[in-house]
Amino acid sequence: MRERRRLALAKRQLLIAQIAQRQAMRGLADALGEETRSRTLVERSRSLLESYSYVSGLASGEALTERGRFLASLSEVSAAAERAEGDAARQAEWQADVLAKADTRMRRFEDRTLEARRALETELNRRAASPPLGMARKLLKKDST
Repeated sequence: MRERRRLALAKRQLLIAQIAQRQAMRGLADALGEETRSRTLVERSRSLLESYSYVSGLASGEALTERGRFLASLSEVSAAAERAEGDAARQAEWQADVLAKADTRMRRFEDRTLEARRALETELNRRAASPPLGMARKLLKKDST
């Protein structure tokens, strides 16, 4: 029956759309988590950079050189974390767009599934209400042999 095939197809498409929506939600959550982690790293590295750059007291040239290297590497960590935060923000924005499209697609397939289910019910009701078809003529004939 055509209506059954249509309903089965709509159900499969809906299942695929639901899986895509879950994946989009997971992707968005991961991107937001990465953005938060990067922001935390930026804040911590800046805080460390500020606290270590104002250390007072006399130190040897070698100690100053080591401190300068440490501050430079800490500054690099901070800059890398800022770039990662920006990348994560762009990723989160993209994932939000993907999620919106997946939601729209899923709703469309939910509607199709509902329409297919209604069409099947209508066809089954129509068949149940219609009188049974007569037998084929050759089956109606009495055996004359």
